[in-house]
Amino acid sequence: MFRVILLFAFLAIGYYSISQNDLDAIRYSRVGVNGTSRFVGLGGAFGAVGADLSCGAYNPAGLGLYRRGEITFSGGLKITNNEGIINSKTSTTPNSEFTFNNFGIVGGWQAKNDKESRNVFSFSSSQTQNFESKTRMSSYTNSNSIAKDMLNKANQAGSASNLNSYYEGLAYNVYLLDYDSATAKFFSFVDLKRSVLQTRDIVTSGRVNDRNFSYAYAYKDEFYFGLSLGIPKVEYVSTTTHTERDDKDSMKVTLTSTSFSSTYSDGLPFVYGDKLGFNSLTYVEYFKTTGSGLNLKLGGIARVNDNFRIGFYYHTPTIYTLKDEYYNTISASFDKDPSKPITLKDPVDGGLFNYKVITPGRVSVNTAIIIKKISVIGVDYEVVNYKTASLGSVDVSDFAGVNAVIKNKYKIGHNLRVGAEFNVKPIMFRLGYNMQGSPFGNSFTGNFVRQSFCVGGGFRTKNNFYFDLVWVKTISTEDYFLYSTFNSNASIKYNATNLSATVGIKF
Repeated sequence: MFRVILLFAFLAIGYYSISQNDLDAIRYSRVGVNGTSRFVGLGGAFGAVGADLSCGAYNPAGLGLYRRGEITFSGGLKITNNEGIINSKTSTTPNSEFTFNNFGIVGGWQAKNDKESRNVFSFSSSQTQNFESKTRMSSYTNSNSIAKDMLNKANQAGSASNLNSYYEGLAYNVYLLDYDSATAKFFSFVDLKRSVLQTRDIVTSGRVNDRNFSYAYAYKDEFYFGLSLGIPKVEYVSTTTHTERDDKDSMKVTLTSTSFSSTYSDGLPFVYGDKLGFNSLTYVEYFKTTGSGLNLKLGGIARVNDNFRIGFYYHTPTIYTLKDEYYNTISASFDKDPSKPITLKDPVDGGLFNYKVITPGRVSVNTAIIIKKISVIGVDYEVVNYKTASLGSVDVSDFAGVNAVIKNKYKIGHNLRVGAEFNVKPIMFRLGYNMQGSPFGNSFTGNFVRQSFCVGGGFRTKNNFYFDLVWVKTISTEDYFLYSTFNSNASIKYNATNLSATVGIKF
């Protein structure tokens, strides 16, 4: 029963497990509210309003409403104050980061054979997604712990040779788990009937910057057509750190020359002289995703009359070529010398994996109401079929199971953007609302629905300079699953505030 094994021996035979899953596909399929401050101030409802450089990333036909050239730059501050909830206990972790929102330049020229028509070309880079976020969950385990999950996974595996080297295999090699040949089961050196303090920190960073080369044609200022070649660039970094600590010292072990005593509820099956009493463990999952994609955006707008416009756009699926760099680590310390934890990393030198993500296409219908050049109201409705997202690699079988999960698990998502602008020269006031339905079909209410409330304003000067400012509050609630073998009863309430500014010059 007493194992004789070198500490690193198991890592040499640990099997490879692909870490990419359905969340990777959905992550890059949900576009946020970002662009110029004017665009964001109306909740992104610019599908038929047009004349904004952010249109290149949404409805490129809107660029056809430009009559002059323009250059803009947008940036701001993102503040998050997420709530992590586990076992009915709430923890908050504030965080703030400076953000880049948009840069763009647009210019046009009159059509050769039609003085009432125009050609417009633009380049823009819009940050369509920002991943800066920190979340903490903390509570006493109440029998739900990572040590229990690792033990369950080990017993499902059945033998040391079948353990996942990224998870329960790491626990086995730092003496958090061992195998009892008498019962043919694994056991834990953490007394699972005791309550220990668990804390999980989820830190993400990165962005998707969608660079668009756009062309639009305005036919007699009645019909507008546009297309954009989009080249989004991705960087996403995730570090999840889970700690469990016997802060009440409820697992003491006292060893004499002939015997031992302990506070473990069931005693201790075996005693390693330098592994007396569980003190703490720390498990870290890290991965960084980088890459780029390609898509095409097509759109049109029709001016029904001076007060009403309708529009539409279609985005092809985005094909991302991505690379993951990843590793998992674990540290375990015991009461005899907690200052000297046993630490392992797998893969030892880090892992690399190349793959593709194909996000769903999206289609939208848009309307705009213009009231005597004093105000404008925009409404955009968008549909995204998340079932069509997929992952791929050189080996088709790598993601067959994941793609089946996506097709069965997700539904059609519905997004709504509504905004209004009031022009009191030289000042403008803006209000906006953006609802991004969940990939499970919910709209307006329910988990995974994101809602953004926008308030903004700006002014124009006679020398063609303008300045815009916007404040945005985004909220959503999501279920969070800490473990795979039992329900962790956890959720996250995301709470982000963005304050952004845009400076621009017309020429």
